[in-house]
Amino acid sequence: MRAFEVCHYPETTRRLQIRPARDNRAPSAMPSRVRPSLLTLALVGTALVLALDSRARAEWLAPLTVETAETIPSGTLDVALGASYFHNRRFPAFTGEGFIHWQDLVTGPEFALRAAAGDMVEIQASYELIDNHESTIDGVNNNYGSGDARLFAKVYVSSERKWLPAMGVRFGTQLPDANRHERLGTDTTDFFIWWLGSKHIGAFEVHCNLGLALLDNPTGDGQDDLFTYAIGMAAPPLALDRAGDWTLRLLLEEAGVTGSHPGQSTPPGGRFNNDGNAVRGGAQLTYGGLTLYAGVSGGLNSAAEQYGFMGGVIYAFEVSRLTALFD
Repeated sequence: MRAFEVCHYPETTRRLQIRPARDNRAPSAMPSRVRPSLLTLALVGTALVLALDSRARAEWLAPLTVETAETIPSGTLDVALGASYFHNRRFPAFTGEGFIHWQDLVTGPEFALRAAAGDMVEIQASYELIDNHESTIDGVNNNYGSGDARLFAKVYVSSERKWLPAMGVRFGTQLPDANRHERLGTDTTDFFIWWLGSKHIGAFEVHCNLGLALLDNPTGDGQDDLFTYAIGMAAPPLALDRAGDWTLRLLLEEAGVTGSHPGQSTPPGGRFNNDGNAVRGGAQLTYGGLTLYAGVSGGLNSAAEQYGFMGGVIYAFEVSRLTALFD
């Protein structure tokens, strides 16, 4: 395990310290290859200037969408409260190109919970209220109400090795809670599954999620099966005070969906046009079990937002201390 620190003398001045992640190294294995995107190459290329090292840790990487392969530690419960704004995101899914003139989408408050079910399994649940203010070919709409709820499970499969990433699987469903006629969601049941990979390269964490999204069309015009991906990087935490109680970490990702299928009633060559990808960057400020996060995003094409902003707070509880309050 490596430690780095930059000090400014005299001794009475503050120092900035990069705090390393905990070491979870396992016996080495032969390397495997994946086909990275251009941003993946840039992220990995930046990290390769540092010495190779193999460590992994489980964390909630909000405001990013990418997931770590590891689950949160056993006996912990993470809760989050946040909000997001997206401009011209073409929401919800199956909204055709040209239907929206402009759209201001606010999700908030956003509620989320993650609970460790032992050392290898993590249960995740999330729900939000949505305000959709938009101008479409049907006129101007401004609706506020329930969004769709989501329930997922993450399983930690294998630890990180010298040449192989830590690996996991995440799967789950989106439940039909939104009002489709008010354009607050699709009000359908959708299914998702991802392979998760996490690797330390030097002091940086690199995460890769690859998966499938099975989206039910609320009009009954066929199902859209999409390939989903997320490639993210997390910088090492920087200690902001002498004791290292306050830390700051920078985050970056590219994520999206592609492979949208033709609809049964669309013209030849027509598609549902659910493809879209975006770049998202952000920061986390952590003190003990409290994490404040904020981020910005920019869409690269199609159904992704033109730009967006997001922020919130996460608090990690130790279940044993929480249950002791009721003893």
